[in-house]
Amino acid sequence: MLSMIPIALVLSATSPVGGVVVWEALVLPDSKGWVRNPFCDPARWLEDGWFFQHVHSCPPYPPPGGQQESYERSLAPFEGELEFFIEWEMESDGARSEITGTAPASLVAFGRSGVTYHFTIARDQVRFVRDNLLPILYIDIDPEVPHTYRLELYDDQLYIWYIDGEVIDEGLPEGPFPKSDSRLKFRAKSWYLESTTKWDYIRYGTIPQEASGDFDSDEDVDLRDYYYVHECLSNSGPDVDAGPGCRFADFDADTDVDLQDLAEFQNRFSGEDG
Repeated sequence: MLSMIPIALVLSATSPVGGVVVWEALVLPDSKGWVRNPFCDPARWLEDGWFFQHVHSCPPYPPPGGQQESYERSLAPFEGELEFFIEWEMESDGARSEITGTAPASLVAFGRSGVTYHFTIARDQVRFVRDNLLPILYIDIDPEVPHTYRLELYDDQLYIWYIDGEVIDEGLPEGPFPKSDSRLKFRAKSWYLESTTKWDYIRYGTIPQEASGDFDSDEDVDLRDYYYVHECLSNSGPDVDAGPGCRFADFDADTDVDLQDLAEFQNRFSGEDG
């Protein structure tokens, strides 16, 4: 029975698979293909399944501006993808006053095509910028707890932004994304104040088909998919909304992921290339 498989067996599924790229904070991001760009030697470390970045001022350079560290990679393999998502879980203790300087933490999907999705995240507020001519959104969040952010893009027809499974904003995109020059970058930065940001994971790629059990869109249902089904099951249960990232595991379309869905996943389990 799949329910007896040790979870440690599938926790190693942290590299690109199928139609999804996954980085989990069990390893440093630059060991998984992210290009690191540090300034003034900020501290970074792994602890209890989190990746930490600590930034502060950078003598002899006076503020504004201090230590920073970014990680970046190309989204070109997903050019032309009609249903694309980016999801990440993180927390920062930085002050909202730092947002003006695009600090303390940010994640941005961008490219020369002019389509940008820019999120700046502080302890208790998030700023969302799409274009200089469009309204800027400021969303208050609960402090001192991690939050899950998800952006879904449906070609040039629709974008949807979620926080912890709740729709925060949606509308008509400025154009299709990703394209051949599109990139994804996340960063911690000190503008005036020091802060610590921790990241649990960053995942992006093809939105998996609903009720398919195939999280990574590689046309089979295997142990890699089981890891994410189990994650959905752990965060949901009977009558507990599992959120948009778990639609692939909700076989009975009742918005939760429970033992009935797990049983159906077992029925569909094929193994790799099955």
